[in-house]
Amino acid sequence: MATWPTLEIAKLVVGVLTPLSVALLGWLFSRQLKRLDLSNWTNQKLIEKRLAIYDEIAPRLNKLLCFFTWVGYWKTVSPADAIQAKRELDRTLNIYRHVFDAEVYDAYQDYIHVLFDTYTAPGHDARLRALIWGPDGDRRVDCGYTWDEGWMANFSAPGQAADKAEVRARYQAVMAALTRSLGVSTPGAG
Repeated sequence: MATWPTLEIAKLVVGVLTPLSVALLGWLFSRQLKRLDLSNWTNQKLIEKRLAIYDEIAPRLNKLLCFFTWVGYWKTVSPADAIQAKRELDRTLNIYRHVFDAEVYDAYQDYIHVLFDTYTAPGHDARLRALIWGPDGDRRVDCGYTWDEGWMANFSAPGQAADKAEVRARYQAVMAALTRSLGVSTPGAG
């Protein structure tokens, strides 16, 4: 039996280990690429879902902004429309709150609590923290719908009306949180 010189054994080991190493590295690289692809696909689907939710809630958030700040199309938004918009927003954001960062839900809650007097009594709607008439107009007369005197009960006391500057600031905060959750930077954001 002939003994192999050490150099021949080393060549044989390197000759066997090289293809095994390349195969192992290729498998690890391929596995990492598949994980990256799955992560990218998941992130893309999440952004698509967030955009769909954004498309659903942004108009309602704006409807409330118009109603409470007496701008835009406020004359066409009845008190019942504002309460319904809140209901729909609450439903959507409570269902999908975990699709967004907590910042979005918190900003939304801050916005809603500026606009509405919530939990007034079991079975009662939240009250609108808005004026029925004031320096910006009279919702009973200046509106594009027929005023229902029963809506008077849907308003908080005049002293509890939301401050328009605070309404705008809370609206901007919730919209900025939403756009950040989409990976979009907002103008003037730091």
